[in-house]
Amino acid sequence: MPPNPASALGEAAGKLFEASVMQCLTPVVSDFKHTVSASRLKNGSENTYQIDAVVFDSEDRPIIIVDPKYIRYTKHNRDKASWLCTAHYNLRKTYPTLRKSIAVLGGRWSKPSRSLLDSFGVEILDVSFDHFCEVFSDHDVEFDWDEKDRETPITSLYEFQKLKSDQINQIAQDLVAPVAASLADSVTQVLSTSLDEVPHHVESVEILVKTDQNEMLLRQHDNIRDAIVNLSSLLPTQTDISDMI
Repeated sequence: MPPNPASALGEAAGKLFEASVMQCLTPVVSDFKHTVSASRLKNGSENTYQIDAVVFDSEDRPIIIVDPKYIRYTKHNRDKASWLCTAHYNLRKTYPTLRKSIAVLGGRWSKPSRSLLDSFGVEILDVSFDHFCEVFSDHDVEFDWDEKDRETPITSLYEFQKLKSDQINQIAQDLVAPVAASLADSVTQVLSTSLDEVPHHVESVEILVKTDQNEMLLRQHDNIRDAIVNLSSLLPTQTDISDMI
């Protein structure tokens, strides 16, 4: 028995959750002759991010990044959400082929954390903690206990370790079942069209300008016209902006 049964069972649940997301992605991606794998991607500053699932095209270019993340306690929300925002945003700036980033959230994720992810353009698919409890309960594993409870996790981990491989595989599939179809549809929507073929409607424009004084100027606009006008206002007065217009 590990020294922290609660942590051990939580880690096992997280790994099953991640593995099942990958299983959902693999056949969808294969249909388009693409590949998906866990990968370490570097951004423009040479920072490396471990992404649980990256969809690559036939030229080995990243097209979609997917991160399944499970957390049991809301106190971990801010750290996990901030990491996802930073990683996905920086990688989208580095790889122009990236068309979508997705977070498959399992467990107790707070509304502020979801709002933070949404503000960074991360698509959210959500599996509730209650669903985790129901799935494990179907296999006689109690998954809901108080943080200070030391006895239940011991019993639960013992029951989990008694399960056969087919039962564990079933748990993995059931954990992701509520979002499996939505995940497949979201990925299919991207892979079924090229970037040039998608009839995009621009909802917003974000401009991030870095100056030679290492200042970062962020501007957000509702349409392309306003973005161009604002960008031109940042140019020196002697600069001819006719080409931009």
